[in-house]
Amino acid sequence: MRHLNHITRAFQPESIGDITFHFDPRHQPELSTLVQRFLAAPEQHATLDIPEATRGVFLLEGERRWVLKHNKLEHWKKQLQNYLGLKRAFGLHDLTNEFINLSVVSAKSASVPRVAGFGYKTRFPFLKEEYLLVGFFDDHCSVDDRLIAHPEQADELLTRVFRLFAQMLAEGFVHMDPHPKNILIAPDGQLRLIDFECCAHSVIDHDFSLGFLMGYFYHFWIKRFVTLDAYRVLCERYLEDEQPNLQRATFDPVFERFLTHKVSRTTRYSILTNAKAQAAFKLAPATHP
Repeated sequence: MRHLNHITRAFQPESIGDITFHFDPRHQPELSTLVQRFLAAPEQHATLDIPEATRGVFLLEGERRWVLKHNKLEHWKKQLQNYLGLKRAFGLHDLTNEFINLSVVSAKSASVPRVAGFGYKTRFPFLKEEYLLVGFFDDHCSVDDRLIAHPEQADELLTRVFRLFAQMLAEGFVHMDPHPKNILIAPDGQLRLIDFECCAHSVIDHDFSLGFLMGYFYHFWIKRFVTLDAYRVLCERYLEDEQPNLQRATFDPVFERFLTHKVSRTTRYSILTNAKAQAAFKLAPATHP
């Protein structure tokens, strides 16, 4: 796990059983107690997502509330890669990458969670389990929950989501899974992003990235609440009002591809982190949805 040393050196190490944790030193006593309590009886803790056989997201409650994510790596190749840092793959689906991503992005943006701790169980040279602790956003609701309860707010909310995307790009990163469950609304109306397992740490091309964000947001989820025609109108209104310098020759093909087609996670990662892959994507014909 030496490839993480440049990040974990800012944290306080502590062994709890056979798990190595690195805690934010400002909160270590509380976090250590809460983690030990969780490990002794995980079933007694509230879940924040539907539990899976190898994954879980839990709420820890002490002086303040924290999110604890737990992941078991089953395939030996992934266990080896994550232990040795053989792949600097910041967009793949595990908590080691989310730890790396948030450590980078939280230095740029106030709209993302702060890392409170990271833990792992190893059996040299394999990483068996991962734990990630982040701050919990109290009294927030997801865009998805808000639209289920108030579908009439879709037009107003979408404009705010588009502004969040523009803010993200200005801050120099791209969330690769920007759907309504991963966008939270604060009591004061501010929008925040969560779940950073897939993230590009820089923006290769603003207009390409905005095309991805606005197209993907509809195709993945928001089409449950807004018709395609209505979504197009909202997008055009936003672009005309707030993106006057947008290069449509770059934006439009990417927007249309993601708006109407499914694009794999692997492809999303490659085209948002690699300039050559992005250029090739621009030239490739779209497959049928």
